[in-house]
Amino acid sequence: MSLLNLTDVTIGVTQDTAGHEERLDLVHGLTLDVVAGQTLCVVGESGSGKTVTALSVVRLLEFVAPVYTEGEIAVGGVDVTRLGAEQMRAYRGARIGMIFQEALDSLNPAQRVGAQLLEAYRPDGVPARGGLKARRAAEAKAKALLAEVGLTDTARIMALYPHQMSGGMQQRVMIAMALMSDPDILIADEPTTALDVTTQAEILALFQRVQREHRTACVFITHDMGVAAEIADRIAVMYRGRLVEIGDKLDILTAPRHPYTRALLECVPRLGVSRREGFPTISEARLRAVTEGTAGRDEPVTETLRLPDAPAPVGDTPPLGIDRVTKVYGRRSRLARRSPVRAVNEVSLEIAPGEFFGLVGESGSGKTTLGRMVAALETPTSGRIAFGEHQITPAGLSGDERAFRRQAQLVFQDPQSSLDPRHTVARIIAEPLRELTPLRGGELDRRVAELIDEVGLPAGCADRLPAQLSGGQRQRVSIARAVAARPRLIVADEPTSALDVSVQGQVMNLLLQLRRSHGISFLFITHNLSLVLSVADRVGVMYGGELIETGTPHEIATSSAHDYTRRLLAANPDLSAYIGRHGHPSR
Repeated sequence: MSLLNLTDVTIGVTQDTAGHEERLDLVHGLTLDVVAGQTLCVVGESGSGKTVTALSVVRLLEFVAPVYTEGEIAVGGVDVTRLGAEQMRAYRGARIGMIFQEALDSLNPAQRVGAQLLEAYRPDGVPARGGLKARRAAEAKAKALLAEVGLTDTARIMALYPHQMSGGMQQRVMIAMALMSDPDILIADEPTTALDVTTQAEILALFQRVQREHRTACVFITHDMGVAAEIADRIAVMYRGRLVEIGDKLDILTAPRHPYTRALLECVPRLGVSRREGFPTISEARLRAVTEGTAGRDEPVTETLRLPDAPAPVGDTPPLGIDRVTKVYGRRSRLARRSPVRAVNEVSLEIAPGEFFGLVGESGSGKTTLGRMVAALETPTSGRIAFGEHQITPAGLSGDERAFRRQAQLVFQDPQSSLDPRHTVARIIAEPLRELTPLRGGELDRRVAELIDEVGLPAGCADRLPAQLSGGQRQRVSIARAVAARPRLIVADEPTSALDVSVQGQVMNLLLQLRRSHGISFLFITHNLSLVLSVADRVGVMYGGELIETGTPHEIATSSAHDYTRRLLAANPDLSAYIGRHGHPSR
């Protein structure tokens, strides 16, 4: 018997437009089911309705939006859409466990981990009562689950605040919290998106083991087909609020029927496949033509950017030299309770003019700290960084800082937090032009319009705020801001980590196009091994603050010299390997 049944479910919000109430459907006529012990992966791009569906199962959307739900969402045969607020409260946690995408945002920053785990203990669907006996039962349950998810130092973990843990530890705590009341159904919304490949592999293995031992029905939401290949029993593909395909994992990955599913698979970066000349992306026009019947069903719906044949000259781009750079946080003293942290240790590297250098490593390896030092946002404890006439040493940045900012820029990981929410797109892009160039008035406005067009944004975006843009559009604004002053070096820190594969391809195509047309050097920081091996000229691997290996993508993938690099490769979800074992996608 299915534990979760969605039957002809339509979900939407009501909007007040000019005094009239209008309905906007976000999910249309969705029907699917999940049985005990099975994992259903729901895949699709941002905006496809995956998270809306998950939040509607636990009825959390109604707290933040005027939402309506039609159809039936049955949990164990009971339609939860018809339950009162108090009845529904008994289902959350006890019958349905939820693991959210951002563990740090989902945990209470003002409470210790132990208190939050005990609060989630609802054995009968209501908060545990009964004084000392109930508390001891909750504590025993919390410690057992922490040990089960690999956090064996349970007393120490329960005494920590969320910010004192790594991302992997936070996600393990979220899994333990979701299991505190032994739910029948576990919903995981992109739980590994922001994790490095080794931590992701550990969390996926943990998720599979917990699901198998507890016999829960699991709904795992992801935009990563490689992750779906690792963990799913069945896969459901959503596009623009509709279920376009559902079936066994093997059938979906090796013999997809819907053109959108085929396009998603084509967009996934794969080991051994070079994308230096451009990434495939989904063409909305082609997909619409195929789905509406105005083009043949076997017609391709992806398109690949064609880069300029002749790259721009890099004669005025200096090399980037990093010479035995070390960064230590904290100082050793008799009063200090913690030892100093050596985030970067004796790193030496040279990036040639116009080179696309990829830097990979797990969280805490020092790659972001190194990138921030290259961008002169941090100073090294020892060593020297040279870029043209500028040097970055323990004494700081030498020379004119504005001249350096014109030459070197940074694209941050999260555009949501790095763009001023009160400023329009035009004002955000104009800011570096006002600060770093002599452009004013009409010339400045024309340059802003050129940049908006160059990064592929609609002209109408100029007057919008960041909150009114999609994730991919916000990242394009970040890139436009970074290239506004025509820099010679860009440090890109995880610019695609939270993007789905097609939007990721669009952003990567933009970076490749800018590199080809402007001769820009890139230090590209990422934890996506498949992505960086498909696009970089050279790749460096960081571990424990040290640069342990550099080489071409082919050398790193086939003849890596370090055990850690081989572990990274082994932990990387590889869709090509799965398809190679089980067959090739067919039309």
